Amino acid sequence: MPLTIPKSILLTPKVPSIAVVGLLLAELLISQSFHNPEPYCTLNVERPHYSTSLEESRGIDAIKLNLTTTCNVPQKYTELSSSIQKIENNRQVTAYAFVVTRRKASGKPPTIAEFKDLYASCRLGKSVLYSGLATGFVYLENGDKYPVKGNSGKFLAVKCSIGAH
Repeated sequence: MPLTIPKSILLTPKVPSIAVVGLLLAELLISQSFHNPEPYCTLNVERPHYSTSLEESRGIDAIKLNLTTTCNVPQKYTELSSSIQKIENNRQVTAYAFVVTRRKASGKPPTIAEFKDLYASCRLGKSVLYSGLATGFVYLENGDKYPVKGNSGKFLAVKCSIGAH
């Protein structure tokens, strides 16, 4: 006579396995969509350069410094202290320091703040090596404050001297 062992009631699934897997995946997706990423912001400092657009549109000889902050989360605004550095007598010195400047974030969502109007008047002629520096904070929409700093890297030679008038 064959012996049959009854299945234990505890081992029999009450919900089909595929439904359980589906519910677990749905829970994982929902929890990830409500979890905000860790804020991360960068500051891009472009090399200072002679502004042909200012010369053509307003007749101004100037060295321009462009800055951009980019975050992976929405920001309200960025506030930066920035300067143009130069090499003088084999030393790095500040050629021009800008006042602390604030820019609102743009885009949808607002993750980028651009500083495209920073410039210092200069006099054409003498070639000078320039570099840009900036430091400050990005104020995020969630109320957090994120520190940023950067520089443009190598010095760039420009035939226009800041402060030589």
